[in-house]
This record gives sequence, structure tokens and C-alpha cells, in this order.
Amino acid sequence: MEMSVHNQPIGLITALAQEYSVVSSVVAPAGEKLIAVQSGLGRAAGFLAAAELGGREKQLTGLVSIGFCGALDSAIATGSIILPKAIVTADNERFETDAAWLSAVADRLAGLPLITQNTIYCATEVIETQSGKQATHSRCGACAVDMESAGIAHAATRFGIPFVAVRIVLDEVSDILPAATRDAVHSDGNLNIAGLLRGLASRPRDISGLIRLASKSSKAQKQLKAVCEALLPDFGLSQ
Repeated sequence: MEMSVHNQPIGLITALAQEYSVVSSVVAPAGEKLIAVQSGLGRAAGFLAAAELGGREKQLTGLVSIGFCGALDSAIATGSIILPKAIVTADNERFETDAAWLSAVADRLAGLPLITQNTIYCATEVIETQSGKQATHSRCGACAVDMESAGIAHAATRFGIPFVAVRIVLDEVSDILPAATRDAVHSDGNLNIAGLLRGLASRPRDISGLIRLASKSSKAQKQLKAVCEALLPDFGLSQ
């Protein structure tokens, strides 16, 4: 787990190094107000990073699940900002986000492409295909998917502090994630160059898909940076 050097009081949990790089660099001027953490992939990693942070920072006042997500609704485009009212899981769990905090975040981001009053599905594995995304949307009604928010929300519930998710859409419903990406990221969220090269060696036709994904990733990164800048210095959480 990587962490930027701050003391308190709002925790911003990212999964990927790519997300952490953007978030940590933007929030650094906020000093002790914000802590950026890279958790790694999946619900358990999100929970453990948030729980460790909350255990160390006794005055932690809120947790944010922040980073990229995939669209489950065909009307949602790359770069859209998802501010969900709740996180849902395959086990029918539901974690509500803090309504007042979410409203304050939405106000700060007015003018950007926001999607609110919907849910995010927290998956146990990457949903790579259009049919898989459509099936998930039909089953649970969520507009987008990530893999960490339920764990971070669970930790916030344990600590009795507010939680929100701020997610930027990377892949759209029609985007098929290249198979070469399966081993492109380590479980800790860092890029696995060797795994990516092995994937491309066995599936060279994935190169065009990776180029398209890289373009979408660049757009999502720029939007993530804009969101973080708009939410400084306190991410909208009144204290």
C-alpha cells in the first residue's frame, strides 16, 4: 500500500497506481486535510486500506472511494462522473453514501458531466464484455461497476464515519476489454509490464484495443484531476 504524507482527516482510497498518482499530486497542497492511499485491487484490499488508515488516524472524519469505473448503462460515456447514492453487491448488500456530503460534492462539480441518484455495483472480478455488462445492469440496475467501493463503505460503517464514492467512467458498455489486460496490473494496483508483454505476445491482435483503452484512460485521468481540483481543500465535507 502506498500513501502520501498527510496526517488527517479525510481518507481518499484509490485502487490503481494510475489513480493514486493523479489524486495524491492534486491533494498534496491540502496538507493535513486529505490523505491519499493506494489500496490495490478488490473489495478486500479496499477494506483493509481504509481500516488501516482509520485505525491509525483516530480523528479520520470521512472516507472517499475515488478512481475509475466501468459503465453498465449504455447511455453513459467515458469521462462521466458517477456520484452514487449507494453501493450494491452480488450478495444483495447495500451501502448508502452520505446524502449531505454527496450533495455538497455535486454542488462543487456543477457544470461537469455528473450522474447522481443511482447505484454502483461492486464486482468481484473485471467485467470484460458488453454482454456481461448488460447482464449485470439488468440484474442489479446499477449504472456503473468498480471493485473496491463496497469494502471502503464497509470500513466507513465500522468506524461510524460518512462515506461517498466519486468515480470516473473509463470503459463504456460497448468497450470490450482486451484479454491482454488481465495480467497487466498487479494485485497491489501497480502496472505489471511483464504480464502485459506476455499477454500481447500471445494475443497481438489486442494491440488496437489497448490503444483505444489508453485513449479513454487519458480522458478519464484528466477528468479525475479536474474533479480533485474542484473539490479542494476539503472534498465538500463540512467539519
